[in-house]
Amino acid sequence: MMNYYDVLGVNEQSTSADITKAFKDLAKKHHPDRGGDESKFKEINEAHNTLKDSQKRHDYDTMRKFGSANTGGGQHPFFNEDIFGDFFSGFGNGGDMDFNGRFNFTGRNGDERIFRNVRNKQRGNRNVQVRMALSIKEAMMNSHKTINYKLPSGREEFATVKIPAGVQHGVTFKYAGMGDDSIKNVPRGDLMVVMSVLDSDGYTRKGNDLYTDKTIDCFQAIRGHDFNLNTLEDKIIKVKVPAGTQPNTILQVKGQGMPVHKTIGIRGNLYVKVHVLIPQLSAADLKRIKDL
Repeated sequence: MMNYYDVLGVNEQSTSADITKAFKDLAKKHHPDRGGDESKFKEINEAHNTLKDSQKRHDYDTMRKFGSANTGGGQHPFFNEDIFGDFFSGFGNGGDMDFNGRFNFTGRNGDERIFRNVRNKQRGNRNVQVRMALSIKEAMMNSHKTINYKLPSGREEFATVKIPAGVQHGVTFKYAGMGDDSIKNVPRGDLMVVMSVLDSDGYTRKGNDLYTDKTIDCFQAIRGHDFNLNTLEDKIIKVKVPAGTQPNTILQVKGQGMPVHKTIGIRGNLYVKVHVLIPQLSAADLKRIKDL
């Protein structure tokens, strides 16, 4: 799994401003139009697209902690979100924190009111909301993943999650009766799975469309050029660059984007941004060109 922090030369404590500055510096250095390496530029762009977004960065950090999302059918990490809110909301004015960071239940009926507050709020078992990190490639095809997650009680559970082709970032799926079960004799809560689709493999997703980059030399741009592109589905498609193509031209390849969720045979488009590599010429070369 690529370490995006290492790619940008930052660390996990770096701020958004630090990340953006590092990206701009590296993008200038490695931009294909300036003779930089295209694969390196794609890595830099992919790292920045993930780390600049606070939610994607959170998902990526958690995914790194528990293991890569590209496990090829292995277990995926599921992450419980705030399960302690109801408990701590009960402190109110009934408890204080001392200088060592410990809670003192010194208020009137402090500890009794705290736990009564929790009981009053928990009229039934709660839903458990978790996030599942996916690469774009994983989100392209129908698949199932066996994952593990923890209940509020701390007990570990396993679930098989269906990933439909074309699933969108942020979509939530409900699995009934697979959530909290700490209160007996009442129905279990539900498991709410939030999909988090991350840019990967040199591709960026916007809706159902995919975006990537390709570098060609100036002669190929002038004459026109055909090149083969490896897709995320391990297919090879031919992309035609028209004669006279300018730097940063975006070519459209229809129907080669993401499958549209809940449809059959409908896909978004693929967009390829063309970078034109201009050779560095000596003074003598420039003079000869001028004399032509």
